[in-house]
Amino acid sequence: MLPAGETDLAKASGLFDAETGLCYPPASALEKFLAQHPFAHVRAHGKKNNLATLHSATRLLWNHESSNNYFSLADGQKIVAEGRWAGLERWALPSKDELYAFATANGNPHRQGQAYRLRDMSGDEDYLWLTAAGVCDVDNGCWGVSSSRNGSIFARHALWQSASPAQMLADLAQRGWQLQPPSGEAFVIAVDDAWKGLSIEALQARWKEERLHLVADNQDESTRAASPEPASASNELALLDYTPCRLPQLSASQLTDPKKGLWELWGATREQLDRLGYVARDPALDLRPQAVAIDFGTSSTVVAVDTPAGIHELLRIGVRDFYEKPAPRHFQNPTVLECLDYPAFAAAWTAHPYRPALDWDWMRAAHEAQANYRDNPGQPQVLASILPRLKQWALRASKDRRVHLTDRQGHEIELPMHTARTLVRGQALQADPDHPFDPIELYAWYLGMAINWRGRGLYLRYYLSFPVKYPREVRERIVASFAQGLQRSLPPSLIAHHPEVLNRFEVTALASEPAAYAAAALNHLRIEPTEAGVPYAVFDFGGGTTDFDFGLLRWATPEEEDQGHDQVLEQLATSGDEHLGGEGLLEHLVYATFQHNLEVLRQQRIQFTCPLDAAPFAGSESFLAPTQAAQTNTVMLAARLRPFMEGEDGKLEPQIKLELLDAEGQHKHCELHLDAQALDALLAARIGGGVRAFLAELARLRPQLPEAAPIHVLLAGNASLSRHVRALFDTQGSLWTQLLHEAFGEQPPDIVVHLPLPLDEAQPYAPTAKTGVALGLLRLAPGESTLLVNHVQQRHDGQAPFAWFVGRLRRGSFEPVLAPGATYGQWQELGPLQHGVFNLWATTSVRARAGLSEHSGELRKTPCTCPPPSPASGCMPAPAAPMCWSWPAPAAPASWRRPACPSWHCPEPKKPNENGANAYPASASSYQK
Repeated sequence: MLPAGETDLAKASGLFDAETGLCYPPASALEKFLAQHPFAHVRAHGKKNNLATLHSATRLLWNHESSNNYFSLADGQKIVAEGRWAGLERWALPSKDELYAFATANGNPHRQGQAYRLRDMSGDEDYLWLTAAGVCDVDNGCWGVSSSRNGSIFARHALWQSASPAQMLADLAQRGWQLQPPSGEAFVIAVDDAWKGLSIEALQARWKEERLHLVADNQDESTRAASPEPASASNELALLDYTPCRLPQLSASQLTDPKKGLWELWGATREQLDRLGYVARDPALDLRPQAVAIDFGTSSTVVAVDTPAGIHELLRIGVRDFYEKPAPRHFQNPTVLECLDYPAFAAAWTAHPYRPALDWDWMRAAHEAQANYRDNPGQPQVLASILPRLKQWALRASKDRRVHLTDRQGHEIELPMHTARTLVRGQALQADPDHPFDPIELYAWYLGMAINWRGRGLYLRYYLSFPVKYPREVRERIVASFAQGLQRSLPPSLIAHHPEVLNRFEVTALASEPAAYAAAALNHLRIEPTEAGVPYAVFDFGGGTTDFDFGLLRWATPEEEDQGHDQVLEQLATSGDEHLGGEGLLEHLVYATFQHNLEVLRQQRIQFTCPLDAAPFAGSESFLAPTQAAQTNTVMLAARLRPFMEGEDGKLEPQIKLELLDAEGQHKHCELHLDAQALDALLAARIGGGVRAFLAELARLRPQLPEAAPIHVLLAGNASLSRHVRALFDTQGSLWTQLLHEAFGEQPPDIVVHLPLPLDEAQPYAPTAKTGVALGLLRLAPGESTLLVNHVQQRHDGQAPFAWFVGRLRRGSFEPVLAPGATYGQWQELGPLQHGVFNLWATTSVRARAGLSEHSGELRKTPCTCPPPSPASGCMPAPAAPMCWSWPAPAAPASWRRPACPSWHCPEPKKPNENGANAYPASASSYQK
C-alpha cells in the first residue's frame, strides 16, 4: 500500500494480502531485520522452543531434530523425506555447498568447538554430517564426502528460498510464526484485519478515502486496486480437499465444467458465479444409496464401499500419492492420529459442524502418522504427539489412566474418557466449542472425507464391525462417535439445502469381526451352503485381540426366502483371548529383551514400559515408568524386533546397538543382547496357548454341529500370517495331530484348515486376512442375500456375552464358579466369607478352563469386605456366611450387588478397581479389558 501518487516500494506503508484481506507491516521491515541478523530461530508465536533456524543469506530453513543418531545415506534420505519438522513437508538433505555456506557463516548459533563443527540435539559437537551425496567431514581443511560412512542429519527446507520479502511476511503471519535472533528482539508481525471481508467496492472506497493505492509485490508493475484475480481463488479452491486430508487437488475442469462443479458453491448467486467463471453443483445429485462398511481395528482400519456396478471397492486414507497404483497393503489404513498444532486445529474443528477448514499440517491421520510413529529415530516429542490404538483408548474406564498428547508446538492436551454422544436422527449438528475432543470422531471424519469424495459421491448408510467381547455400552459409544464424525464429512450445502437427507443417515453396528470375515472368506473360497449347514470356526488373530467365532452356513428356509434371503450365516458361539494380539506380542518381546539386558540398562539408567497383561519383576520399580522417554525406548526396540516377529525365518541378530533415552531424557548409546531362541519360545508358547484354547472351545461346541460335515477353520487377521500360526495349523504335521487329540480325544472331527486369504496384487479388491472383514460386512448389509443370525446376542438381549471366569482359589489353583456366557441377572454363590472378607478372583483368559495357578499374570484378585454389624443391630454374624453375587441384566444399573443377608449388615460392595491388565467398565453386565 503506497500513498497516492507514490511509486517507490521502499515508502510502502504496509502489505495487503488480497487472498485473506489482512494487512501486514511493509516488506521493507522484514528486509531490514534479515540484513541485521544473519540467523534467526523460527518459533510459534509466544513459544520458546525452536521449530527451525533461518539462514538469512540463503533463505533456507535448517532443522537437526534427528541429529542424535548416525545414519547411512539411504536411511538418512528416508528419514528426511518423511520428516515433518515445523509442520512442513519436503525436507531434504543439503548439498555439500549448502552445508558449507551454512556451517561456515558467521554468527551460526549451532557452531561449537573447532571450525566448523555443529551441535546435535543433545548439545554435543559433531563433524560428520549427511549431505545429498554422502557424509561430509566439516572440520576446517577437510570437507571430503564419503557415501559409505554414517553421519548425523541437519535437514534443510527451501520454503522461502525463492520467496520475496512480501511473500515471506505473509507466510510468517499465516503460520503464526515469529523470527527470534540469537540475541536481540524477535520480529513479530502485527496483523490488521480491519479490511477483512470487505467487498471489492468497499475496499476501493476505503483506499480512495485514505488516499492509498496498491503495487504488485513483484515490483514489475504499479496498478490501481481492482477485483481479486480469479487465479488466486482458483488456487484456494483447487486445494479444498488436499489441504485438510491430502485428497487429490482439484483440476480446473472441476471448477468450470458444466458437468462437474463444486458442492461448496451451491447456493451462490448467478452473478457471483458468472463473475468468477465457476460452476456450482447440487450435492443431492451425488447421493449414493449403496452401503459403506468400516472395520475399525486396533492397528488398522479398512473401509469398503459398494458401487452401482455391484463391485466392492476398498479405500485408501491419508496416503501421500493417490495417483500411485493401488496395492492391497494400501487399504489397511493405520488407526493413528498425529497432532502437530492443537490450538489451530481446535479453533477450526469447533468453529463449523460440517467440513471444518482443517489443515493437514495441524493434524493428520493413518499412513503418514504411522510412518512418523514407527520410523521415529528417538524423538520423544514426536511420540508424544501421536495417538495410536484409538480403539483401546475408547475402552479406558478409569479417570486415573488418562491419555496425554503434546503437539509439536509444545501444547499438552489431556484426553478425557470416551463419552457417549447424543445424536437426534434427522437433526443437523451444531458447532459445540465446549464438547471434549473425541479422537474417534476425528478419525471417523478423515474416513468420511475419503468416502464422501467428490470423485465418488455422498453416502448415508454405514456399517461397523466389532470384536466379539465388546460390551454393548462401548459399542454404542463408538458408533455414536463414528456417526458424529461421518456426518461432519458431508458438505454444508447438502445440509442447508436438503436437510431431509439426515433422516436417511445411519451408522449401525452390524456384525462381529470374525462373523464378517466368515461371510467374505466362505464366499471367496467357493464353499457352498448345505441344508444342514456347513460348520465353520474362525480364528481371528488381530493386532489387539484374538476372537473365536463358531457357526453354520446353510441355505435359507422357505420363510427366510420369502424375506428375500438366499443363505444364512448362523453364529452359534463366540469366545476369544483378549490378551493375544500381534501388537501385544511385540510388547512382550520388548519387555523380555529389556529384562534380559537389565545390567546395561541399570548402568545407563534406562527405563521402559510394561505390557498391560505382564507381571512386574523384582526391582522393576526402577525400570518401569509411564514417561515419554520410556515409551520412546519401547517403540524404538519394537521397531527392531518387528521383522523378527513377522518374518518367515525367525532370524535375529545376537546383539544390536540403540541410542536410548535415560531417565533424564538424555541419549545413551546401548548395546543390547538378543536371545532369539528365548524370544521365539515366548511367541510359540503364547500363540500355542491361544490355539489350544480355540480348539478346546470348538470341542465344547462339537455336539451342536452336524456330525458328518467337515469343519472349516478360517484363519483371519494379519497376525495369523505368523510362522507360528502356520506351524500350529499345519494339518500334515505331528503337532496338529497332538493338538487335536488334546482337544477332542481319540476321535477328532474332520477339520479343513484355510490359511489366511493372501494379498493378490492382480486383484487389489479381493478379500485378504485383514480386508475380508469390511468386505464381508457388505455381504451382510440389509438388502443383500445373506442373513446373519446371531444366536449369541439373542441369548443375551443384544449384549455381549458375559466374558469372565469368576471364582476363588482352591489348593493353589483357580476354580471358576462363573464362566463366560453365564446368564445375566441370576444370583450365584461363590464361596464363604472369612472374617468379613472374600477374595474374588477373575480372568478373561480361556486358559482358565484348564486351570490357572495362583501366580498367573492373567488372574486378578479383588478383596470384597463386609464389615461386621454394629452391636445395636442385634445380629451376630455367622462364622462363614456365603458370598453371593449378581451381574445385572443389561438394563440394570452399573453395579456389583450382593443380596440382603439376614445375619449381616453388608453395604453394597464397591466395583473392583482397575488393576494392571483388567478394568471393570461401567457396564456391569459384561467386563472387558
